[in-house]
Amino acid sequence: MKFPDMKKCLAFTSIVLVTLLVASCSKHNSGPNAGYGPNSLFPLTAGDTWYYHDSVFTDTGYKTDYLDTMVATKNAFTDAAGTVYLELNNPNGWYDAAYIAVDPSNYAVYEADSITGMQPYTMFATVSQDGSIGSYQDISNPGCPIYYTQYGYAAPVMVGTYSTYKNAEVVVDCHQTLLEETDYYLTPGVGVVRVDDFLTDTTGGVNKFYEEYSQTLTGSVLH
Repeated sequence: MKFPDMKKCLAFTSIVLVTLLVASCSKHNSGPNAGYGPNSLFPLTAGDTWYYHDSVFTDTGYKTDYLDTMVATKNAFTDAAGTVYLELNNPNGWYDAAYIAVDPSNYAVYEADSITGMQPYTMFATVSQDGSIGSYQDISNPGCPIYYTQYGYAAPVMVGTYSTYKNAEVVVDCHQTLLEETDYYLTPGVGVVRVDDFLTDTTGGVNKFYEEYSQTLTGSVLH
């Protein structure tokens, strides 16, 4: 089962254009990836393993749920700036075939994947105050542009027993109809604690906003 694929195609191919603007200004050469140490925003030692409970919904309610495992592999990717990314094996989850790196300052997490043609972008960033991290306007349909914005929130948010930081990727159309929102929750020293993806069913102008997918951490083995 690989339910996250459809939502990743919209969120990631779009947000890459947003966050590349941020990354090009703020990302610097890290050499070996910075995902080491007890306080890393996203631990990245080969063999690190995260266990999740994933749930899938439709606009009429619950569809299914399943257990999911994500493992940091030994496979690495180095971008043009010299930043080293480690591959995640998460075939049934949000981070399938994703390559992750942590900024040396430990304030941001970068991602590269096949969906974006291995073009790195800022997947997550911590902020000192609530606000926009980056934005982009898609004018492929000039009559009704689509707007993408990534937001960061400064105050910690409790997810179960974890104190997390939150980012949200928000997609709206020219009428300010909310098309998609993806919420990420990360805990330093742990990594991704939860991902929630919400979509709007625009069929017939109903514009029903609903949660389509969630991935929630149940445990981890980190080195």
